[in-house]
Amino acid sequence: MDLNPYALCVVYTTVATQADAEKIGHVLLQQRLVACVQYEAIVSEYWWQGQIQRDNEIRLIMKTACSYYEQVQSAIEAIHPYDCPQILALPVEQAAAPYAQWLVQTLGTQP
Repeated sequence: MDLNPYALCVVYTTVATQADAEKIGHVLLQQRLVACVQYEAIVSEYWWQGQIQRDNEIRLIMKTACSYYEQVQSAIEAIHPYDCPQILALPVEQAAAPYAQWLVQTLGTQP
């Protein structure tokens, strides 16, 4: 992943409840590790412990700078209720300049 301080990424995780989603989202926002969190209700199917599982989940979509990823991952892992949480970061290839500037300026300190 590009560690250019102004490179942006989108981080995804999922949880079972809206309350868990909001807890994670609020912690990351309060710590200014992310500039924005979105919550989506989804249905997930996946292999777990030798069986296919199907669950209703809440997906968190979080916008941050790539240079914050390790801190974001650590913060999520510290409070996530799952044994093996999905935490994925996808680099943003392009973004509108005013949005990118707002995002970077919103984070805790300029990376």
